[in-house]
Order: sequence, then C-alpha cells, then structure tokens
Amino acid sequence: MPRTSDAYQPCIMLTPDGGQRRVNVLRVRLDSVETARAKLAAGKVAWVAAVDAEAVRGAKLDAV
Repeated sequence: MPRTSDAYQPCIMLTPDGGQRRVNVLRVRLDSVETARAKLAAGKVAWVAAVDAEAVRGAKLDAV
C-alpha cells in the first residue's frame, strides 16, 4: 500500500508527562480513547483524533 497524503490524518499526540502536540499520523495508527488511556498509563505516547483528546485527558485528570 503506497503512502499518500490521503492516508494521513491530523491528530493530537499525547505524552505520558502531560504534553500534547498537533501532528499527522497514518489513519491505522490512531488510538481509541481506551487504547490511548492504556498506552499513557504504560508510559507510551498515544495518537488520538482531536475530538477524542479531551476525553483521554479528562479521564487522566479524574484518575489523579
């Protein structure tokens, strides 16, 4: 499968230390809210759609 600009989607990269950054990622690499929460809890970076970023961050804040 060739990688074209159509294969990428704007998203938010969330880091375990609370950082966030707007990036583009292959659509197949986007994480669901549940997967992103698990990845962040494990100390890994997560890529989520912009509309899901608040749900992931909100859950993280509720857990503290």
